Amino acid sequence: MQIDAGLGQVVATNTSQIPYYLVGDKWIRLPDSLKHITVGPAGIWSINSETKISKYVAGNWVTYLFFQLNLNCQNKGWSHIDGKLSMIEVATDGSVFGVNSAGDVFTRDGITASKPEGTGWSNVPMYMPKKHETYDLGRLWVVSKTGVTMVCTH
Repeated sequence: MQIDAGLGQVVATNTSQIPYYLVGDKWIRLPDSLKHITVGPAGIWSINSETKISKYVAGNWVTYLFFQLNLNCQNKGWSHIDGKLSMIEVATDGSVFGVNSAGDVFTRDGITASKPEGTGWSNVPMYMPKKHETYDLGRLWVVSKTGVTMVCTH
């Protein structure tokens, strides 16, 4: 179970890892089963149980990277993004950060209005493995696997 908010939008997963989007006072079910979901100016991003990264693209039939969306209208609304993460976060400025199972922190490069899924991942060097991160107002907050909380400017 997990919840995330950004720019007045709220997304969550229940204990069965089913994702939802809050519209007014009603939760709208999103497709798939997700380990983690986040929302912000860069859209809705998720990680499934196989640690695959996706970006929700409501109604857009496009090709990203090496994964082609189903052109016969059977797409569930998610576009595949390269890489494997344990958690992902979309910041209010549109930045996307994530942590992999080894505790390495990454940021998504090349996010623009014309390419909202970005172009690749860059490692953010840290001196100990992390289990969680969040980013806002130019500050990257991280929690290490041993429970130490740190903040740095990025």
